Amino acid sequence: MAVSRAPSLRHACDPALLSRVDAVIICEPDDGEFSASSQGDMELLADALNSHRLMGIVLSPGTTGVVPGEGDTLMTVAADITPDELWGRVATIRQCRPLLLQMDQQVATMRRLGKQLNQHFTEVDQELRLASRLQRDFLPRSFPEVGEIRFAVLYRPATWVSGDVYDVRRLDETRLSFYVADAVGHGVAAGLLTMFIKQALVGKRVEQHEYTIIPPEEVLATLNTSLVEQELPNYQFATACYCVIDTQDYQLTFSRGGHPHPIHVSADGECREVHTTGGLLGVFADETFPSATVSLLPGEKLVLYSDGLEDAIMAGRDRTSRQVTFTEGFKKAARLPAAAMIDALTAQLDESEGSLQPPDDQTCLVVERLSA
Repeated sequence: MAVSRAPSLRHACDPALLSRVDAVIICEPDDGEFSASSQGDMELLADALNSHRLMGIVLSPGTTGVVPGEGDTLMTVAADITPDELWGRVATIRQCRPLLLQMDQQVATMRRLGKQLNQHFTEVDQELRLASRLQRDFLPRSFPEVGEIRFAVLYRPATWVSGDVYDVRRLDETRLSFYVADAVGHGVAAGLLTMFIKQALVGKRVEQHEYTIIPPEEVLATLNTSLVEQELPNYQFATACYCVIDTQDYQLTFSRGGHPHPIHVSADGECREVHTTGGLLGVFADETFPSATVSLLPGEKLVLYSDGLEDAIMAGRDRTSRQVTFTEGFKKAARLPAAAMIDALTAQLDESEGSLQPPDDQTCLVVERLSA
C-alpha cells in the first residue's frame, strides 16, 4: 500500500492528491489543539474529503469520536491507537469508498433519468392539454333554441381527456336530435373512441334534394355495427342514449344502448326513469335498440347523464321492483329550470368529497320545454 504525505492541511486539500488515495490520516499537535488558521484549513479539508467521498482519521491526544460540525467525514481516535486497530479502520474506509462512489454514480444516473422523465411528463401533459382543448372544440358551444325547447349541460372530465361526449343538432325546421354517449373508461383511449362515436352518430340521411330523419333505433344500430366492425382491442365498448324531439307536438323519441335510463321530470318536479331495452354498443353485431316515446308538456324536462353521476342522482334501487330512489339534492335541483338545475348539480359536486379528482367522467344534458 502506497502512502502519500502532505506537509499541511491546506496541501492535503489538493484534488490531484485526494484522487489518488483511499483514506486520510491527520495528526493533531501534541497539545490537542489546532491554531485558528488550522481550524479553517480543517474545515476546507473536510469539504474536500466529502466531495471525493473520502473519510479522515484524526489521531488526537484528546477526545475521540466524530469531529463536531463535520458529520461523518472526520473521525478522531486516540493517538496511542495500536497499529492493527488503525489499519482495521483504514481498511474499512477503503472497502466502503468504492461502494460510496458506486452509489454516487447511481444517484447521478437517477438524476439524469429523473430529468428525462420530468421532460417527458411535461411533454405528455402539454399534449393532453392540447387534446383536451381539441376535444372540447368538437362539443357544441351553444344550443339551438327551437320553439319552446331549451338545453343545458354539465360536462366534467375526470382527466384531461374525457370518455363522455354529447351533442345537440338541428335536423330540420322542427326536429332536433341530442344524445349523451360514454366510451368505456376515461383518458386518451376513451377520448379517441368518442371522436369515432361522434362521427358515426348520424341522424339525417341526405339523398339528392331530399332528406330522411333516421329513427333513434336505427341510429344506434348503425353505430353498434360500426363499432363491432372495428374489432377494437381490450373489450372497448360504449353506451349511449340518442333522442329526437319534434317541436310541432313535442313528442320525444329515444333509444338507449347500455346507458343509464333517462329521467323524466314533470312540471312539479316529480322524477321517474323512462325505460327501454338495449345492450352495450360494440359487443354484439345483432343487438337491437327499441325506442320509446315521451311527451314533453310545458315545464317538463328529460335528463340524460353518464354513469359518473349515478351517485349524485340515485340514492338506491329496489331489487324487486327496480324502482329508483333519487337523492334529495337531485330532487331539489330537478324542480329548477334547466340552466339553474345544472348550476345546482354543479354546486353539489363541488361540495362533495373527492370533487377535485372524480373517479369517472361526469356529464348531464337536460332538455326542457318552457312553461306556457
